[in-house]
Amino acid sequence: MSEPGVETPDERPHRRREYSGPGSTLGLAALVVIVVAGLIWWFEFRGNGDLAGSRAHGLGVVGLPQELNPTGRVPVAEEGRAAPDFRLASLDGEPVQLTQFRGKYVLVNFWASWCGPCRGETPELVALSQRTEGQGLVVIGVNQQEGHNTAASFANEFAVTYPVLLDPDGEVSVAYRVGSGLPITMLIDPTGVVRHVYIGQLDAADLAQIEEEAT
Repeated sequence: MSEPGVETPDERPHRRREYSGPGSTLGLAALVVIVVAGLIWWFEFRGNGDLAGSRAHGLGVVGLPQELNPTGRVPVAEEGRAAPDFRLASLDGEPVQLTQFRGKYVLVNFWASWCGPCRGETPELVALSQRTEGQGLVVIGVNQQEGHNTAASFANEFAVTYPVLLDPDGEVSVAYRVGSGLPITMLIDPTGVVRHVYIGQLDAADLAQIEEEAT
């Protein structure tokens, strides 16, 4: 018992940190659920070519028929394996499928407008495409997860004449093992087999090799 006029020490100095009931816990859980749901909505339905829209139009990675797979093995984006087939919308809205170019070499270039090396090599790709037109080589640019307007602005800036395809949800990029380390370019032969994988900006030696092999 304390003496009159003398303050006693607080015997429960941490009492304000005690559990305050289920209300606060449930509130935090509800906030987490809302945030997660918002993120899912953003990644699945963003942009002009959202995931639901892509699926509805048959876009993305598509199955490769056995008769179009000369390796007899599961398509994989690596040298010596059949390239995974895909169908994506071009800037003008028309679907383009990889296998429609069978019989030709196809140079598939994955890029994004924010990528400095992509900007550095695009003029060279445009020149390569123009030099080899009608000689058995097709250049295709696959934009990684950017909107139509952004990709179209880039194509206009560099006067891109080859097809530019949109991969808004990144499904094709994932199938081709493309991460944030852009650009990545693959040379696919007339039978649909990946011949070369180029990581990073194409240099003069790479471009010369491509042109010599594909024309």
